This record gives sequence, structure tokens and C-alpha cells, in this order.
Amino acid sequence: MQLISKFTFYRTAIALAAMVSINGYAQSVASCPSPIPIALTTPLTSGVALLGIQAKLGLEDAVEEINAAGGIGGKKVKLSIEDATGSSTNALNSLNRLLEDKPVAVFSSMISPHIFTENDTIKQAGIPVFTTGTNGALMKQNNPWLIRIHVHDGQLADALPRYVVETLKKQRPAILTVSDDYGLGAAKGLQAAFDKLKIKTVAVESYGLNDKDMSAQLTKIKNANADMLILFGRPGDVALVMKQRHALGITIPVIGNSSAVAATTLANLTPEEADGSMGIGGMFPQVTTDPKSLAFAKRVLDRSKIPADNFAVAYRDGMYMLKAAIEKDGCDPARIRDTLRSTKDWKGLLITYVADKDGDLAHTMGVYRNKGKTTELIGTVKEAGF
Repeated sequence: MQLISKFTFYRTAIALAAMVSINGYAQSVASCPSPIPIALTTPLTSGVALLGIQAKLGLEDAVEEINAAGGIGGKKVKLSIEDATGSSTNALNSLNRLLEDKPVAVFSSMISPHIFTENDTIKQAGIPVFTTGTNGALMKQNNPWLIRIHVHDGQLADALPRYVVETLKKQRPAILTVSDDYGLGAAKGLQAAFDKLKIKTVAVESYGLNDKDMSAQLTKIKNANADMLILFGRPGDVALVMKQRHALGITIPVIGNSSAVAATTLANLTPEEADGSMGIGGMFPQVTTDPKSLAFAKRVLDRSKIPADNFAVAYRDGMYMLKAAIEKDGCDPARIRDTLRSTKDWKGLLITYVADKDGDLAHTMGVYRNKGKTTELIGTVKEAGF
């Protein structure tokens, strides 16, 4: 028997391994319907539409890019979209309509009450559901089908007070939030974090989502001699607060969630109204030197005339994570879920995703400051332990 050389042996083994890998990939995707159905339910109308539209923009861009490159294993992706509005009842109804078409996965809202309302339906449906809802308790519902791809209030409520006290050296913070589940939950978490730091908040105020006059709350905060205003809300109402703060001549510096520095907020402010305010939260694609992120931001802006924000980035990344899972697992829901919930060091546009035991994949936040109407990235902070 003629002996083969080690080189020939290893080359043959590598080739066979590659063939097995390619064949396994082809078989996995072969299990999927064509086109591969993906669904999105997000607010496209109502007072939170400025947030909801970002999910649509990010997901549409990813699907368009994937399909232009040949789809997933040669199969195009079909994206179905329903308007969840601002109502949790409407969000549940829109989810049920989408589930009728048996999607491989669903991308749901960033509005946490929507996800709480949808929770039982998601469990019963037995398919992976992505969310960017920021309520810290969202992933504590014993629901193995949920995957969160955005930082949440629990992470932010810990990181922001530490930054205010340890980096900015402030000692008299005041809190102003929108008075829904999101804002009131954030206020509670922020106060608890300041308490741990032995710092007393000098004022805690809130306003309704549809309120137009926040001057009374701002005046109380000014009279309390606050040295920092912590502002948590949505882009529309945050812009109103910042306008009225400037009109009242209040010079207390502002730091808040990402709405304080979002392009959709700045579009409604003058340079003087926006200047100096800071925000901590998800990552913005415009404030980077990364060519891929800048190209994404440009595509979204050119198509929609709306600047992409942190939510657009998260939904874009989520679709690419789903693509990788389908390439590995086909369209088996449980296998896709398990792959997503064991994500490790997956590189997105701007952050690296790592799954924790609860199904949270995002643990890095950007620290931003407005220079006039231009947002600058001045650093990042990570959740403790990551």
C-alpha cells in the first residue's frame, strides 16, 4: 500500500471538513420556507412613533442589504410590519396578526409595557422574539423566548449616577422623568443608585407623556438648588423640557438617557437649547469613525430623511444575529433561540454582544455630549461585570 504524505492527508482532511460544513449549512437553510418570513411590530403612530420608526429603519436596512447579497442561503427575507401604536392592547393585537403568518422570528417594540402585555402570547407562540424594551424587569418574566438587544434601565440607573458623582463630581442631583412605567421606573432606580452612593436627590419631578408645559417642575428643581438635572423621557417630550429650561434661563446642566442627545431630539432644538447637555445610552452610528457605521447612518438618512439612532442600530444588529443563527440552525425556533441566548462576543456595528443568563445581549453604553446641535461621543461605560 502506498503511503500518502502528511501534507496530502491534512489537505484532504481540511477539504472534507469544509465540504461537511458547507453541506450542513445548506441543509440547515433548506429547512426554511422561501421567502423566510420575519415580522416587526413597533409604534409607527402615536406619541412614541419617533422611537418606533427607528426599529423599522434599522430592520429594513438590514433586510434590504441581506437580500441584495443573495438572502440567507439563497432565500430572500420577507419582512411584515404592523403598527403597534402607543397602546399595549394594540401592540398585542398587532403581534397576533403577525403570528398568523408563522414568522421564523418577531422583532417587537422598545415600549416595555407592550412586551409585558405580549409576554404570555410570546411564550405560547414558541418563537424567538427580539425586544429593545428598557424596563429592567422585562427579562425577569421566566420567558425563554425573549432576547433583548439594547441596554436597559437597570444598567443605566447604575451607570449614570456613578458617572454624575464620580466623574462629574456633582452632589445635588434632581430627577425629572416622564410619568409612565418607563420614566417612573427609571426614577426609582436612579434614586436607589444615588442612595448607595450616599447622595441625596434634592428634587424628583415628573410630567405626563402628552404634557406641553413643564415649567412648574423645572422651577421647583431650580429652587431646590440642584447642580445636575437627570432627565429621562422620549425624544419629543425631552425636546420640550430642554426648550423650556432654556427659555426660563435655567443653567443647571442636563444629563439623561439617550433621548437627551438623539438626533430626533436635536432636530427640534436650537444650538443654544441643546448645547452642553449629555446623555448615556445605546450607541449612535453618526458619532464614530467606523466606515460601516457611517455608511449605515447615511443610507438611513438618504432613504427616510430621519437620522438613525441607537434603536436603529440595535434592530439592524439583531437582524444580522438572526441571519447567523438561521445559517447555523435553519429555521428551528428552539435552536435559533438557544443560539441567540448563548451569544458570545458577537461583533455588531458599534458594540460586542454577549448573552447573560436572562437573555440580555447588550452591556455597553455610550457617553455623549451635545456641542451645539452636534453630538459627540466622549466615552463608554459598561455594566458591572462586563
